[in-house]
Amino acid sequence: MSITVQKTIPAARMRQFHQMVDRWLQEGPIKLATNATITAMDNAEIPKDEQAAIIEDRDIIMKHNMRLGLISEVFAPAIEKAIKSSRSESEAPDEIARLIVTAVGIRQDDDSELVTFNFATQSEADAFEASI
Repeated sequence: MSITVQKTIPAARMRQFHQMVDRWLQEGPIKLATNATITAMDNAEIPKDEQAAIIEDRDIIMKHNMRLGLISEVFAPAIEKAIKSSRSESEAPDEIARLIVTAVGIRQDDDSELVTFNFATQSEADAFEASI
């Protein structure tokens, strides 16, 4: 059985997040790493269309990982409180990670993001709701 709880990350926070991600991918170490990767792919004679797909896939993966960081930043304190109250010290970290990694976010028309969490028990879902 799974108990679904939905929470919203406000539009202003999501816009700030997307600006940060775009800036991060276009500047500094990531730009240098991208240039080095392209040079290595050129040296390996990988076709340009494959190179573009590889860089695009890498960017998608990086954006997804950064999104998980945002979900963790916004919701981890409440998730930790809910889970640690009902799980053993050895079980809690795995369940906290599962909740963050499996959260489904859907961008809304106003740029906010509706995030869905699936809790294993009603008491954990209730404790999460009470902690937000």
